[in-house]
Amino acid sequence: MKQLRCKPDVYAYDTVIYALCRVGFFKKAKFLLEHMELPGFRCPPDKYTYTIMIGSYCKHSLLTGCKKAIRRRLWEANHLFRMMLFKGFTPDVVTYNCLIDWCCKTYRIGRALELFEDMNKRSCAPNRVTYNSFIRYYCVVNEIDKAIEMLKRMREMNHGIPTTSSYTPIIYALCEAGRVVEARDFLTNLGDGGSIPREYTYKLVCDALDTLGESNLLDGEMHRKIEGGVANRACASRRGTVMSDHAVEVEAAISFRQWLRNNIHMAEGFAARGLNNETGNINETDTP
Repeated sequence: MKQLRCKPDVYAYDTVIYALCRVGFFKKAKFLLEHMELPGFRCPPDKYTYTIMIGSYCKHSLLTGCKKAIRRRLWEANHLFRMMLFKGFTPDVVTYNCLIDWCCKTYRIGRALELFEDMNKRSCAPNRVTYNSFIRYYCVVNEIDKAIEMLKRMREMNHGIPTTSSYTPIIYALCEAGRVVEARDFLTNLGDGGSIPREYTYKLVCDALDTLGESNLLDGEMHRKIEGGVANRACASRRGTVMSDHAVEVEAAISFRQWLRNNIHMAEGFAARGLNNETGNINETDTP
């Protein structure tokens, strides 16, 4: 762009920073961000620039498996979040979700709750992703009642419609805790809400009910509805796999045809004149 005397704007910088973060080049991405923050720079960073960096720090820190690297990138993400506020930017729900999900996965629930309260103070409504982060955390640490409270709060505040990803951790935790009847109730609520549970979740509840001798607690209509939905999902998954494989084959065939079309004149030239050398003419068709 600079060679063509085309000055990059903030969207170009955001794209490059996002690409660098995806492959783990955080030093180069941070260098570009610091370059944008220089006084008088024509395209200063916006809230999306900071959100890209924060989300990348949160996502890639858990992949390292190193506690020191996790703490370092946690500090970097929180520093960028404070820098956003200092510069007058209002974080959106995506920014908060990145930090809250990261804090929940690293068992920093205190910081996650602080961010959750800060969302309410800034009139930033949480969504289903926000609540799912808390639900997963509370189920992992065996605080199931708090997870259920989060699910109820999401429905009461109209902050999203609970789906399979919201119910599954609670159902699994209830079965592990021996609260099978409550797990059956949540499975029924999930089906009544129009969502189809995962096959593993459905079998887990059925096996737990059979163990207690209460298999009749799940009525036949619900059995047929869930089993039909699970079967349809499996068929759709297999169909998608077949379509994906077919698409790869078609793409490969198209690429080969394009390559052949671009090089057909070379093949015709070789076929017409063969290869001349000192011993005579040797045609391609005569070679083994």
